[in-house]
Amino acid sequence: MTTEHAPRIPDSPPPGHGKWVASPLLAGVPDLVHGFTTRQAGDLAAPGAADALAAAAGLAAVRLLRQVHGIAVAAPDAPESLPQADAWAGLPPRGHGLVVRTADCLPVLLVHPRSGRLGVVHAGWRGAVAGIVGQALEAMAVAADEVLAGLGPCIRPCCYQVGAEVAGAPSPHLAPWPGAAGRYRFDLPGLVRAQLAARGVIAMDDVGLCTACRPDLFYSHRRDGTPKRLGAFLGWRAR
Repeated sequence: MTTEHAPRIPDSPPPGHGKWVASPLLAGVPDLVHGFTTRQAGDLAAPGAADALAAAAGLAAVRLLRQVHGIAVAAPDAPESLPQADAWAGLPPRGHGLVVRTADCLPVLLVHPRSGRLGVVHAGWRGAVAGIVGQALEAMAVAADEVLAGLGPCIRPCCYQVGAEVAGAPSPHLAPWPGAAGRYRFDLPGLVRAQLAARGVIAMDDVGLCTACRPDLFYSHRRDGTPKRLGAFLGWRAR
């Protein structure tokens, strides 16, 4: 993949562990464990990687999904070892983390501090356009204006070139790609922020990092064609 302009690269990533970066908004929630992994955490698609992440984050265990770019939402107590869904929503046991895996798609972390309910969303363009974020909020069954939302690293409009396959995306989040007829820039995090706001979420932040711009920090399928995966995790610290 090539771009015809200078990418917008933050001076430094948000605070974190090295193996992951953190949402400044969610970092202020007591007992919350969360992060968006970097290359230092390794390939989250590799055997044993999820257990290593749990140990590094101070969690007893983490749960994964079989992701299919849909809008299904799984509960933390789902009996399947690997539920087929693209989001988690509910109240996990303390010490247990919920994980989604991403390449260039957008991970979204949702927290309702008063009830302890959490949501973890894998939002690619298909899922985002179809409404996966709204589905996760509904499954949390809490007041949206009390939810805190953290958006993680993903491919951003500086690098996200799409075609007619994303024609269903709302037009404010598509712009013509210079010099390429029928090609567009797609603002995936912009779409998700708008969806969250439309649902009533007031408090949200975005780490603002592009996976395609930062080979030093992130894997990127669109940049490298790699099958390696990043991850986003969320849980409550065991007491």
